[in-house]
Amino acid sequence: MDQNVIRVENLVKYFDGRCVLDGINLKVPQGCIYGLLGRNGAGKTTIIRILLGLEPPTRGQTFLLDTDSSDLSAKLHSRIGYVAEGHNLIQNYRVGRLIQLCKDLSMSWNDEFFEQLIEKFRLPTDRRVKELSIGMRAQLNLALALAIDPELLIFDDPTLGLDTIARRQFLELAIDLIQRQGRTILFSSHILSDVERIADRIGIFAAGKLVVDCPLEELKKRVKKLRVIFPEAAPSNLYLKEIVNQQIDDREMVITVANWNRQKQTVLDTFKPSSCTEIPMSLEDIFIECTRPSPELIES
Repeated sequence: MDQNVIRVENLVKYFDGRCVLDGINLKVPQGCIYGLLGRNGAGKTTIIRILLGLEPPTRGQTFLLDTDSSDLSAKLHSRIGYVAEGHNLIQNYRVGRLIQLCKDLSMSWNDEFFEQLIEKFRLPTDRRVKELSIGMRAQLNLALALAIDPELLIFDDPTLGLDTIARRQFLELAIDLIQRQGRTILFSSHILSDVERIADRIGIFAAGKLVVDCPLEELKKRVKKLRVIFPEAAPSNLYLKEIVNQQIDDREMVITVANWNRQKQTVLDTFKPSSCTEIPMSLEDIFIECTRPSPELIES
C-alpha cells in the first residue's frame, strides 16, 4: 500500500458558481496526525465529505487507503472511523439498541475496547440518545467510530460541545490511538489549542487554497514575527519575499514572514536596524496571520 493513507490531487470544488476548493494537492502519510484548519466556510468539511465519497468533486481526485473516493466499498469503509460535527445519531433509539445496530452492521468490532470506552465515558446504555447531553452524544459517536478498530480516523470538529474534561479525555485517547502501530488521524477543529496539542502536521486553508502544509514544528520555525526598531523612520519596503503581514509605526516595524531563512535575515541586516526581537507565536497566532488576505504558501 502507498505510504500516503490520504491523497488529494488537483481538487477543485464549486458551489453555486463559487470556488470553495481551488486546485488542492495534499498527502497524509501513514501514522500521521494531520490537523486541518481554516476559517468557517474555508472548505474543511467539504474536502472531508469528498474524501469519504459523500460529495463529488468538480475536478480532480481524492484517495483513501489507495482507493478512489468515488469507489469506496463497504469493506474499505470498515477500515475508516468517522466522527462528524454535530454528532448526528438516531435520536429515538436507546443507546444499547444503537450500539447493537452498529455492531450488527460492522464488519469488524472490538468488544473489549468498546466496553472500555463505554466505562471510561460513563455512558448509560438504557437512555435514549436524545436524552443525552451534547457532550455524551459526542462521546458515544467517538466510541462507535473507534469500536471498529480503524486504520484511519477522520474527525470533523469532534470536540464541539464537549467541556474541558471531556475534551482532554478525547485528546488523550487520540494520542493513545496514534501510538498503536499504523493509525492515521485527519483532525479538523476550531479549537486550535487542541490541534496544537496532538497534531504533528498542519494544513491551513484560506481563500480556497491550501496555504500551509508542513510539520507543526517546522511551521513554528519557518513563520517568524519580528519587532524591528530602526535608527530613523522605518523603511516602507524591506524587499523581502513572503511577508504575510507588516505594520509600521514611525521607527518600529512589526513583520510576519513566511519561510524565514538566513538569506532573509541578511537582507534585513542591510537596513542596519537598531534591534530585532522575535515575538513568540502560538499555532493560533500563526493561523490568524496565515488566513489574512493573500497569504503566502508554506509547505515542505
